[in-house]
Amino acid sequence: GRRIVCHDQLVGLVQSLPCRVQRVERRADQIFFVVSRDDERDQTILRLIGQGFTISVVGRNGNAAIQASEMKQSVLVSILVAMFGAEAGAQMPAPPDDKLALGATVAAKSAAALIQEQPAYAASFVSQSVPSTITFQTPAPVVVTMRNTGTATWVKSEGDVFLATQEPQDNYYWCIQDNRYGSRSGNRVLLPYDVAPDQQVTFTFIVKPLSCFFAAPAPLRFRMLSPTHGTFGEETPDPRVTVTTAAQFVSQQVPATMDAGSSVVVSVTFKNTTSVTWTSADGYSLVSVGPLGNTTWGLSTVALPGPVAPGESVTFTFSVIAPITLASYNFQWQMNLQASGPFGLASPSTAVQVVAAGPPNFGGLWWKAPAESESGWGINLAHQGDIIFATWFTYDLTGKGWWLSMTALKTATNIYSGALFKATGPAFDAVPFNPAEVVGTGVGTGTLTFTDAHNGTFAYTVNGTSQTKNITHEVFGPLPTCRFGALSDLRLATNYQDLWWKAPAGSEAGWGINLTQQGTRIFATWFTYEHDRTPMWLVATMLNTAPATYTGTLYRTTGPAFNAVPFDPAGIVATSVGTATLTFTDGNAANFSYTVNGVSQTKAITREILASPGTVCQ
Repeated sequence: GRRIVCHDQLVGLVQSLPCRVQRVERRADQIFFVVSRDDERDQTILRLIGQGFTISVVGRNGNAAIQASEMKQSVLVSILVAMFGAEAGAQMPAPPDDKLALGATVAAKSAAALIQEQPAYAASFVSQSVPSTITFQTPAPVVVTMRNTGTATWVKSEGDVFLATQEPQDNYYWCIQDNRYGSRSGNRVLLPYDVAPDQQVTFTFIVKPLSCFFAAPAPLRFRMLSPTHGTFGEETPDPRVTVTTAAQFVSQQVPATMDAGSSVVVSVTFKNTTSVTWTSADGYSLVSVGPLGNTTWGLSTVALPGPVAPGESVTFTFSVIAPITLASYNFQWQMNLQASGPFGLASPSTAVQVVAAGPPNFGGLWWKAPAESESGWGINLAHQGDIIFATWFTYDLTGKGWWLSMTALKTATNIYSGALFKATGPAFDAVPFNPAEVVGTGVGTGTLTFTDAHNGTFAYTVNGTSQTKNITHEVFGPLPTCRFGALSDLRLATNYQDLWWKAPAGSEAGWGINLTQQGTRIFATWFTYEHDRTPMWLVATMLNTAPATYTGTLYRTTGPAFNAVPFDPAGIVATSVGTATLTFTDGNAANFSYTVNGVSQTKAITREILASPGTVCQ
């Protein structure tokens, strides 16, 4: 470690620049001077073999042999004296200039002093074998060979010398396996045997990146470490290993609470970061983990919905059945290959609280039973507490689209009744939309009676005409479970089914949009007004086209009058009038962008709360 001026002791071999002697090694008939140049960290090794008086300079630019006759005598004499004593120096021809004798003597003393200061603990890198790519949390072999270049023997006994991770010191990123010391493991490799000075030692071990716990990325580099003397010797070169996750976790949607025994739609998304296409035929699927293959949620595997090319993501949307025992349960999934088992990142371990089932919630989109028997009309129910806000989408006596609304209060178990209103108001594209111009007129009454969570009757009287229709939930995907008061903060909701209106709440009272979400599909019914201020409703089947984004075509329909007997669905005519996009910023805020007959607008919308804190579907 002594700083020198190179030409003072190594005249003629390197430039006259500041440098540092790293070490001097004496091995039988050889002597090695290892010098570090301060300006470029180059290394020069001077080697004299026997008494042949040939010196080799070894560095990044290769080897160059220099005959003794071509060297400054002070250098050669100092090396010979250090190796063989004063007698060797005396055998050299006398210098042409007596003034060099003093320089040779000084140089000899300096060289001898450097040899005496050789450190007890020193090491040089020899070789390593490392995979170019290691899969995240997957075992991989590593081999590193080091040489003991100090004067002390490295002893195998625990706590003397280790191979330790670097940058930073003792990091756990690579999670070294099966090398426990004391109560720790993951950041050091134990010495396999005693290593005497000038001997090599090969460390063969397994790494499993990020399997210990989370750690910041670090290069796969090592250095020898003594608890007493600290790190020493050369650091292994960076092999620039690429760590691939193979299957990268993207997102997971699961509610924090579930009713015991309820069926809930969840989704998990992974990205294919391998170089092959995933297919069901090759055995790729989703598997439950924590523990592996558990059936806590009614199933342990989920089929791949389709081929997934490298770089693409796949979303698994499926229904789970909550356990019947009230407790907290783990929800976690991972990609799986039938031939080898789980691989890549697992989804986060998520605690789901299973609670006692609450009263039935009848929210959602309903239509005539049996299903599709009167396709073309429907009734949306927003059920919050003991209130149901119903929006009935049907047709007037001329066949024009017509919507009626009803605030129905609970009058008995599973029975809700209220007055039916028609409305007129500002056109859908009015700027500003003035809610004071909305006029509601009573046209009759309605009663909803439910026999179970998915079946009931809708009895109504409109302008003197009375009818009763059997109704059932319209199912186009996995039905969610809805619960009043499930969340106090609606921003945390992951299913957007509800009645929405212009934000801030009440700013454009008089129009709204019902969203019915089943899986990754939303059916939207928008009730608003035509340019002549008469009622108008539009519908759209909206698909998930990007994270928290749903897009679809808007349709306007005509059909048989609300009181037609029979109601013939063949008489329904749907006409495309534009497009619509819903972009959600959270569970209680979105932008509703639409183009209708060439008119484009965007409105911020929020959930309409009939009874606090509102209803959330899962």
